[in-house]
Amino acid sequence: MVAEVKIQEQEVSYKVVDVADNDTQVTANPAFLYGVYVNTVLSAHVVPIKDGGTTGTTVVSLPASAAAGSTYDFPGIYFKTDIHVDPNDLATGSITVAYRDA
Repeated sequence: MVAEVKIQEQEVSYKVVDVADNDTQVTANPAFLYGVYVNTVLSAHVVPIKDGGTTGTTVVSLPASAAAGSTYDFPGIYFKTDIHVDPNDLATGSITVAYRDA
């Protein structure tokens, strides 16, 4: 017996975030988070990605000192309000966030 599998590809948007900016709104809409790519090495600070702005809930965190070229893939985590990158004020580095508005 052979099972038929259909894969539906969907386009995603991206935003390049300079984590030194402290708080960056990736999207103001409910959205699905699909992944993060580290463009330049992150400083020794964890980078939280939040739902609900700077006072919202941390859904995922990128590890401190993540190497350039690191990728973090997600199955499409649903953020019910918005997606914010909210690192420490002293954080440095650059990431690309892949998402799709819901």
